[in-house]
Amino acid sequence: MPRRLNFRIRQFLGNNVMQTIANNILFGAAHEELSEGRSVLIRVQGQSMLPFFRSGAKVRIEPLREEDIRRGNVLFAQTDEGHYLIHRLIGFEGEDRVTLMGDGNYVGTESIARTRLFGCVRISALHRWLALGWVALRPVRKIPLIILHKVCRK
Repeated sequence: MPRRLNFRIRQFLGNNVMQTIANNILFGAAHEELSEGRSVLIRVQGQSMLPFFRSGAKVRIEPLREEDIRRGNVLFAQTDEGHYLIHRLIGFEGEDRVTLMGDGNYVGTESIARTRLFGCVRISALHRWLALGWVALRPVRKIPLIILHKVCRK
């Protein structure tokens, strides 16, 4: 059964109508909008980006610019298997691939081809600076994450 996200489809359903749509449909539509130069607003679901984005938070994704591909930025991408995700860039693998990781994960990264990066979540300079500190805490952030996951489920 596909995981589902809530988001607004103003273009098709009118203002303030909430729908539940499968991830592959939602992110496929977001990919199309971004490729046409338009930004998208998505209400995220899940805990993979805690503590910076809680489930239900709205994120604005802008079309990707070359200068967006830098450590600390949150990118909208597609894995080689075709799954879409919104995770933070934590490293580079040569010139054609990057490493992404969810802030709410203490293990597990994704290796993504640069050609599969489609958008960047707009964040403040303070958010980016704090996030880089959070990434540096990766070896010891398991305990705070366990607590955050339990608190945010309630």
